[in-house]
Amino acid sequence: MKSKTATYYFLFITTLLLYSCSFNKAKYSTGVDFLQGKWNEDSVMNKESLVSYQQYQFSFSCDSFYLKVETFSKVNLEGGSCFNKKHWNEFAKGNYRISKDTLKFEGNFVSEEYKYKPEGSCYRSGKYLEDFILNSDNENIVILKSLQTGLYHQLILKQRGSCSLKDDKN
Repeated sequence: MKSKTATYYFLFITTLLLYSCSFNKAKYSTGVDFLQGKWNEDSVMNKESLVSYQQYQFSFSCDSFYLKVETFSKVNLEGGSCFNKKHWNEFAKGNYRISKDTLKFEGNFVSEEYKYKPEGSCYRSGKYLEDFILNSDNENIVILKSLQTGLYHQLILKQRGSCSLKDDKN
């Protein structure tokens, strides 16, 4: 009798789990039209007077971003041998959104191939979270003010892109 009750209990729990769970459909967004494409920061204002600065290259595709951060530093602010070169690149990818006048990035640091980057490797790893105040002079120039550093970054559109969501993304 115990075995029969255990079997019924197991079947009941299994049935309950199978029918109560469902996969979440992936939610894709088209992102912001005017940002779609590749944007580069060609120069940094007052870079000669800065001890350390970053230069950005963004690629926006629908609601996703791909980022290359080129860092220049006159001194080793981070510590460790990775930062002795005084010039290095970091990469991140994730999703972005605009809230009022703020461009918000949420993603992860990744390898140069935009693949998983294990902790303990050189430079930053883990979450990439950064917010910028967004100013747009025209359709080919975007000015971002980093809320982290207070520095301005002028991005110039290098290649216009567009977002096309495919129906097969279920």
